Amino acid sequence: MKKKGSIGHYAVLLIGFILIFVPLFLTLLSSFKETNQITGNFFGFPNPFTLDNYQRLITDGISQYFFNSALISVAAICLITLFVPMAAFSIARNISRKKAFALMYSFLILGIFVPFQVIMIPITSMMTKLGLSNIAGLIILYLAYAVPQTLFLYVGYIKTAIPVELDEAAEIDGCGKFRMYFQIAFPLMKPMHATTLIINALWVWNDFLLPLLILNKDSSSWTLPLFQYNYQGQYFSDYGPSFASYVIGIIVILIVYLIFQKNIISGMTSGSVK
Repeated sequence: MKKKGSIGHYAVLLIGFILIFVPLFLTLLSSFKETNQITGNFFGFPNPFTLDNYQRLITDGISQYFFNSALISVAAICLITLFVPMAAFSIARNISRKKAFALMYSFLILGIFVPFQVIMIPITSMMTKLGLSNIAGLIILYLAYAVPQTLFLYVGYIKTAIPVELDEAAEIDGCGKFRMYFQIAFPLMKPMHATTLIINALWVWNDFLLPLLILNKDSSSWTLPLFQYNYQGQYFSDYGPSFASYVIGIIVILIVYLIFQKNIISGMTSGSVK
């Protein structure tokens, strides 16, 4: 029975590897092919090997859209990592003692259950009236939409992984609330910082719908996914540059994941048992 279980595990891993690796590998190969090779022999190797697709993307200004995506992603992640853990720490320490914090926490995490389609039109209308249909407005929206899920993760982590005794010891040593938070609690949240960074970076970097609603009026502020969408429409029969743009988008988030992946599992499981 144990041997059969091991075989089943390896089979699942093999299927998962094939489903993930094969599409990525084919995308990478296609980015070095001419369009007639892609349509004629999609599963074949590049012959000849060409970098024209990447050169064409540079000529068509992909660097501007790459910079826009990087700016939005970095700014949104920094704001999320700065403000959400602070709110989570305050809620986690007071939720069992003060009803106001419990109500606040319940209200904030309700956003997890609200489909984006329900508030899509009101949000677009509001941002237009406020003059925030730009990159700054999009960053604010990402911060707002990240609060429910990220707050939920941080509160659970703090309650189980950072003991209250640390607060009491710091207070005895004359450490104020802010100093205690930034010098003791915040560094102890490192695994959760890495986890939420990956989750939110994947979402912000790859998001298409919010940029489409907020930034589509000004092509100079497009993000990379928005550029890929419009570029594919403009050069629909020319697949080579489109695949090259996909590779550029994948590489960045893959590097971020590889840097922080050691902390992801510990961030999700730390404190699950006390």
